[in-house]
Amino acid sequence: MREFTVPPMATAPQAGGLADAVFDHADADPRRVALARKTADDRWQDVTAGQFRDEVTALAKGLLAQGVRFGDRVAIMCPTRYEWTLFDFALWTVGAQSVPLYPTSSAEQVCWMLHDAGVSACVVEHEDHAMTVGSVVGRLPHLRRLWQLDAGALEELLAAGESVEDDLVERHRLAVTPSSPRPSSTPRAPPAAPRAA
Repeated sequence: MREFTVPPMATAPQAGGLADAVFDHADADPRRVALARKTADDRWQDVTAGQFRDEVTALAKGLLAQGVRFGDRVAIMCPTRYEWTLFDFALWTVGAQSVPLYPTSSAEQVCWMLHDAGVSACVVEHEDHAMTVGSVVGRLPHLRRLWQLDAGALEELLAAGESVEDDLVERHRLAVTPSSPRPSSTPRAPPAAPRAA
C-alpha cells in the first residue's frame, strides 16, 4: 500500500481560545480589513482587525458589567448579521458560550432550548423576538437578562462597560486560554480503575 501526504495549508494554533484569533490578527496587522458590515443606508463598510478587536473588547466589558461570567450561556436569536459575530467573539473572550436560536422558533421551542441549555441571558433582534422570549420567561428560572438589538442593546452594553478596565477583559481572555504542556513534561498516568470488591 502506498501512502501519500500533502503538507497542511495552515498550521493549527498550539494553544488558545476561540477569541484569540481576533487579538492575534489585530496585533499582527491592525489596519488590515477583517470584516465588512452593512450600514443603515445599505452600504458596506470595512472593519479593520484593530477596529474589530476594540469593538469585541468594548462589548466584552459591557457583558462583564451586566453580570455575564465564565461558563454562562447567552442565546442569540436573530438572522446572521455583524452584531452576531461581535457577540460571539465578545462572549468567547469572557469565557461564556453563545447558544444560537432560529429566528423563526416558536415560543415552545425557545422555552425548551433556553431551559435545556441553562441560558442566563438572551439577545434578540426585534420586538417580535422579545415577545416570543417574554411569553415563556416565567418558565426560565436561569434567564436574568434580555437584550433587544433594534432597541439599542448594543449601545446599552457598550455604555455599561465604559467603567470596566480593559485589563479585566484581558485577564478573562487569558483565563480561558488552555495552556499546552511543556515539551519536557511527563504526561500523567490516567487514574486507576476502581477494583471490584
